[in-house]
Amino acid sequence: MSGRPQTTRNDPSQSPTPPPPVWGSQYKSSSAKEKKYAAEVPMWDSPMTRSSFGPQPLKCISKSNKHSSVAEEDEEDDDFIFDIKTEPSMSESSHADPMANLVYTKTGSVRLTDQNTDLRKVIQHSILEVKAYIAFKHGYPELVAKNSYAHEILLQAAKHHKTVPIEKWMYVDDEYLSIDARASLFRTDIKDVAYKCASGYFQLSHNCDAIIDHLLASHSYIFLQIFDKPYQGQPVVNTLYKVFFKNTKSIGSQFAQRFVDIAKNKASRPEVPIPMVAIVSTAIHATLIAKKNKAGDDFKFTGNQFCDIYTYHMALLEKIRKTAPVKFHKMMANIYEEVQGFCRDTIGVYDKDTDLVLLDLDGMDDE
Repeated sequence: MSGRPQTTRNDPSQSPTPPPPVWGSQYKSSSAKEKKYAAEVPMWDSPMTRSSFGPQPLKCISKSNKHSSVAEEDEEDDDFIFDIKTEPSMSESSHADPMANLVYTKTGSVRLTDQNTDLRKVIQHSILEVKAYIAFKHGYPELVAKNSYAHEILLQAAKHHKTVPIEKWMYVDDEYLSIDARASLFRTDIKDVAYKCASGYFQLSHNCDAIIDHLLASHSYIFLQIFDKPYQGQPVVNTLYKVFFKNTKSIGSQFAQRFVDIAKNKASRPEVPIPMVAIVSTAIHATLIAKKNKAGDDFKFTGNQFCDIYTYHMALLEKIRKTAPVKFHKMMANIYEEVQGFCRDTIGVYDKDTDLVLLDLDGMDDE
């Protein structure tokens, strides 16, 4: 009879070290966070386009045949990416194709670097697509698309890599694979970067309530000194650069073609997308709230707490786009250009119409 794919327990006596990841494992990680990125980021031979699931073929640089040092086993949470149900019994997992087999640790967790080549390809590809979803579509996808978006991304990745057994088991068992937690982890990365950028730029010390109140009033933290430069403040630009554009493995580099597509606008220049600017601005807002409440940087950057602020920024940017489209495209293209300059060099719902009055749309550049 057919059942859940066969599972294998990672027994140190049988396998001293887990198999190396296919992509991103050729440099030595110096921290748990770097190990996480090394394991999950694929290395493509050219920048991705609109989506790697499109009709155009993508060739991956496979490093499975090269010798590389395997990162030491680390029991920290960064090494575990799956949120799946308890390991099934052997009777439930008989007659499964080996490609779909999951390898469990002694504690019952599932670690990316322990899985076979095909599973790693699907998972790594899916993680990158989840990050792209946050950057280009919506910062809190689990709230607008529930958790169906992550399952659909996994299915598309399995189809793209022609891993039929994995695709089959995703249809048979909804809990076979899950990357739902990756959206939250990526947002945490955004929040951590924004916390450092905003705290340093605004010089937020322990006694800075007056500064924070001023910045939160009318969302002044998004401006560059004057109200005709919205979303061009240094913390916004710095965070965009460090999260999305800092190196060739960043989302902005992996999906470079999307910015070319966006360039088909009235400014005829590449632009940053609205969701990317909105999630960074929300992270800066969250930083100011945390500083005001003396909460430190260890706070949850969840949709339940900050989706209303995110929605506000999305709506405000859309309002600017509809009210002054030429100036909007100029602004978003300027932000992109400012971020590229770095690359070359090294709680409530607010009234959008009220804030549009604060913006000096007439003073914004037309070209």
